[in-house]
Amino acid sequence: MIKLVSNNPLLYKTISNYLLQKNILLSSSSKNYQIVIDIHVSDKTLCIDINGYKTEITMPIDINILNSEILKKIIDINFPLGKHKYFPYKRIISHKSNKSLLSDIQNLIISNLIISDGGLDKDHLYNLIWKRDKSVYINKLDTHLTNLKKKLYQELDLKINFHSHNKKLQLLID
Repeated sequence: MIKLVSNNPLLYKTISNYLLQKNILLSSSSKNYQIVIDIHVSDKTLCIDINGYKTEITMPIDINILNSEILKKIIDINFPLGKHKYFPYKRIISHKSNKSLLSDIQNLIISNLIISDGGLDKDHLYNLIWKRDKSVYINKLDTHLTNLKKKLYQELDLKINFHSHNKKLQLLID
């Protein structure tokens, strides 16, 4: 869901690796994104632009402070799911005062289906969720999808469905 941009290749690589380690880049292998983090380095400052929200930080900077600044900006980013709001970096779907906390796997499923126009290849989704043991868990995806669908209906009265055709999985919201 995040595209990272920087005018400094070393900084780009360092920050990208750091954000991957912290599980902030939810779908780093996707070509689709809804959040752009543009980090521009000048002589003594680091400018961070996250979807138009800009912050300048004096250099040198601790990577943990940079991470904190990024998290402050992305934590409240949300996307509509019908009448509900999806907060990928809080792992929450909410409607009015009701909230549903998603597991890591459920969050990966929802976040990747939201940004995938025309559906998401099931093999790609398997690889995102179970990087090492894809073959062992192929049949478990359907269980996770069913559990997610039931959870959102029970907790938020949100009716979602999944449509699969030619190994492409799509999210359908009633």
